[in-house]
Amino acid sequence: MRNDPFAIKQYPKWHPIRLAFTAKARILETEAKRNFQKYELPEKIIPHLPPVPEVDFTNTAVTPVQIQHLLYALSLTEHLTDTVVVEIGCYRGVTTQILAASTNRKVIAVDPYIGYGGSEEDYRHFQKNTCELPNVIHERKTSGEAAKTWKYNPASLVFIDAVHDYVNTSFDIDTWSSLMVKGGVLACHDTDQDCFAGTRKAVFEFSYFADQFAHPNNLTLLSLKG
Repeated sequence: MRNDPFAIKQYPKWHPIRLAFTAKARILETEAKRNFQKYELPEKIIPHLPPVPEVDFTNTAVTPVQIQHLLYALSLTEHLTDTVVVEIGCYRGVTTQILAASTNRKVIAVDPYIGYGGSEEDYRHFQKNTCELPNVIHERKTSGEAAKTWKYNPASLVFIDAVHDYVNTSFDIDTWSSLMVKGGVLACHDTDQDCFAGTRKAVFEFSYFADQFAHPNNLTLLSLKG
């Protein structure tokens, strides 16, 4: 299991463990940027997609086409009974709302709202967007804390849209893929922007252990091999 970046931050800033982890993280991020093109996965667009839901897309960085691919993955994992859907990094709850409204499965939304793209204002938006959806369960914890205290069924769909660097994305992928059923789909956002090269590298490495499900621009979906 990889080190949890948020757990490392519990050490004082100048602690040797934190210094060593930070130095390694920066080296890995530099390497990811240098080899950005090398980590590109082939485009794969699903031809017949669900309709675009009527939501406020100004409150999410996820595009309508990306939402359609997530909904397609959601529908194709519906047969995996006694499972849940997991979202890591929820921002204002738009994608949470869409996913939860489209399935009877529980949607476990993991976001501590302590910065890193999730403020108290964003949390208020999240609450407003999800308050009428009884199948949404919010775990206000970091990714690692939520996984460590996991009390739900295995996941059949995991959508990761959290901290976009190598150490965080690779940790999230390793951690949450271990809590998934075979045939489930793991989706990662922001995989085609050079400013998030570490995220692309992490997804590319995991692709050796999964099948490519879909890859519209800036969203990669991988199916866990059965």
